[in-house]
Amino acid sequence: MGTTPICLLNDNITEDNTMNIWRTALAAAVLLIGTTASARAATPYVSGSVGIAMMEDSDLGSGFTWPYDTGYAVTGAVGLDSGNLRLEGEIGYQNNGIEESDIDVSMVTYMANGYIDLDLPINPVTPYLTAGIGLADVKLEGFGLSDDSSTVLAGQVGVGAGFSIAPMIKLDAKYRYLITADAEFDGLDKISIDSHNVMLGLRIGL
Repeated sequence: MGTTPICLLNDNITEDNTMNIWRTALAAAVLLIGTTASARAATPYVSGSVGIAMMEDSDLGSGFTWPYDTGYAVTGAVGLDSGNLRLEGEIGYQNNGIEESDIDVSMVTYMANGYIDLDLPINPVTPYLTAGIGLADVKLEGFGLSDDSSTVLAGQVGVGAGFSIAPMIKLDAKYRYLITADAEFDGLDKISIDSHNVMLGLRIGL
């Protein structure tokens, strides 16, 4: 396996990637529908998280891959908490460099997320499941690509836990798998975007 410059990218649209994004979208839709139905007597909240972003290598064909350095991710969200179900709107930013190059892949995400909080006898810890659907604005920076971006469908699924540290304040620890449709850039072929993100943040009830 080796790496190749950006100019040697070739077409790598896969059925697996397409199926994954639609499975994620379906999971998000199920959560969002259930959450919306229970949001009438909900408590508003705001949240923010930071963490590490580990993107999977892009397969460029002919035995070549495009590997990424571990990057970072930040998110901010506003939502409604109805007890066991939550609904939120989230904006996120992620940046990863390509190994042994001056090229960065960054993206801004706009997501609608649903959560199922699990009632377990381990207070003050509340585990949860989450899924979301939205858009990602993916950008290549460096190597003369500062203005090259692609907006694509995105989805995410994950697990996490909230830890009560004060009234109306929770410490959030979560894992998310983020996937997008293949991003297209001027003069280049499509690339896949898959990322494993581990995040830590605060959720504050209002």
